[in-house]
Amino acid sequence: MPQSPQIPLPAWGETSPTKNKDLNLPNPGEFHSTTTKKIEQFNNSMISSQSEQSASSSSSIVSMPRTLLTTITPAAYRVLLSTATPVSRVIPIDATWFMPNVPRDNKAEYQQERIPQSKFFDLDKYVSQSEYPHMLPSLSVMKQAFDELKLHQNDSLVIYDKLGIFSSPRAAFTFALFGHPKVYLLDNYLSYKQCEYPLDTNPVKEDGSNDDVGEYEFALNQEEFAENYKKQVIEYDELLELVKNGGLSEYLLIDARSNDRFTGSGEEPRPGLSSGHIPGAVNLPFPKLLDPSNNNQYKSKQQVEQIFQELIGEDGNVNDLLKKYPKGIIVMCGTGVTAVVLKFAIDCILKLNVPVRVYDGSWTEWASRAPSEYIQKDI
Repeated sequence: MPQSPQIPLPAWGETSPTKNKDLNLPNPGEFHSTTTKKIEQFNNSMISSQSEQSASSSSSIVSMPRTLLTTITPAAYRVLLSTATPVSRVIPIDATWFMPNVPRDNKAEYQQERIPQSKFFDLDKYVSQSEYPHMLPSLSVMKQAFDELKLHQNDSLVIYDKLGIFSSPRAAFTFALFGHPKVYLLDNYLSYKQCEYPLDTNPVKEDGSNDDVGEYEFALNQEEFAENYKKQVIEYDELLELVKNGGLSEYLLIDARSNDRFTGSGEEPRPGLSSGHIPGAVNLPFPKLLDPSNNNQYKSKQQVEQIFQELIGEDGNVNDLLKKYPKGIIVMCGTGVTAVVLKFAIDCILKLNVPVRVYDGSWTEWASRAPSEYIQKDI
C-alpha cells in the first residue's frame, strides 16, 4: 500500500454505481428546470443515505461520508454544470494518458483543446515512489494534487480522457479511493465533441486565482484507510500467495490486456518485459466493453452482461457470481489503468453487488517479480 504520513485519510465509502439514464435525463438540447432538480435531488440523496448505511451495517467504513462514483453522459454533464454554485462547483478533469508506444502528448493536447474550465490530472505525476509506473499515490502526493488543482471537497469532479474511455476510469477511481464525495466519469469526451458542446482552444494560463478553497478535509485515520484500501486494491504479495496456495480459485481474475499479450504470442509495449498471464486468469480485453460505432462509449447493460456471462461460462451466472467466485473479482491489465475500465463496467453498468479489487502493479509488476513458473504462456 502507498506509504504516507499519519495524517487523517478519506473514506472510499461505498460506491453508488448508477448510470445517469436512471435520472431520466434529457437528450442534448432538452435542458429544463425539472431536470436540474433531478440532478440536485440525486446528489442530495447521496448525502442523506449515509445515515441509513450507519444504521444497517456494523462496519466502521460505511459510517463515513458516502462516495458517489458514477458515469454521466455529455447531456447530463451540461445539466449538472447548470447546478454549480461558488461553494459547490462542477470541475471537469482531463485525465488523458497514452501508452508508452503511442506517439501522442497528453499535456500538449490539453493545451490545444479541452472542456472549458478543465484541470489536468497527470497519472504519471501523482504517484507513489516505485519502480513500477503510476502506482496509486500516497496521501501526501494526493494532497499535493488537491492543492495544485485547487480542488475542494464540495466540488463535483467530472473526469474524462481524449480517447473516450481509457485512462479516465483510473483517475476517477483514484479520486474516489481518497474519499472525494462526488466523482463522475464522463461517457465520454468524443461524444461531448460530437454534440458540439463548448471547447476551450486557448492556451492554458497559469492558475493565478486567489480563490480560497480552504483545507481539504479528509475523513479517516491511517488505520481506517488501510482497511478500506485493502477492500479496493490487491497487492503483489497477497496475489502471489493466492496463486501459490490455490486460493485464487475463489476469485474471478480478469486481465484487460489484448489477447496476444495475454497468451504470450505478442510483445508487451515495455521493452524487455515478458508477455503471458497469471495462472488462473481469464482474458477480457477492455475494448470489448466499448462500442466503436458510438465513440467508444460503454456498451449497453444487456451487451456487457452477455460478455461477462460468456466469460464465466455456463456453470456460472453473472447475476449470482459469488456462488462460483465467493471472494469476488480481481481486475488487472498492464499497469493498472485499463483494469478500471472493467471495474466501472461491473460496478456502474452491471451494478453487481460483488467486491472488485484492482491489482495496482498489474502485469508490469507481476512479470518483473513473479517466479517463472507463475508466468504462463498459451503458445
